[in-house]
Amino acid sequence: MAKAEVRIFNKTYALKAPSESLEDLLKYVAYVDEKMKEVAQESRLVSTEKIALVAALNIAAEYFKVKKELERLEKEIERKLNQLVHLVEQAGGEGGQ
Repeated sequence: MAKAEVRIFNKTYALKAPSESLEDLLKYVAYVDEKMKEVAQESRLVSTEKIALVAALNIAAEYFKVKKELERLEKEIERKLNQLVHLVEQAGGEGGQ
C-alpha cells in the first residue's frame, strides 16, 4: 500500500492505495478537485458538503452518459461484426460452388 497526502478543494487528506494504482488515485483526486472547483465557481453554494454533493452528482451524470454511449457502441460493433460474418459466409459459399 502506498500512502498519499492529497488536496481536494483546499483540504488535505491522507489516503492509501495499492502502489500500482497510486498514479490512478492521483488522477481521480485531481478530477474531483477540478469538479468541486467548477461547481463552486458556477454556483452560489458555500457549503463544502453541498459543493461535494453537486460535484458527485455531476460526475455520476457523466459516468452514466459515457456508460450509455459505450453500450450503444458495443451494440453497433456487434451488429457490424454480424454483418461481416454474414458477408464472409456468403463469400465462402459462393467460392465453394
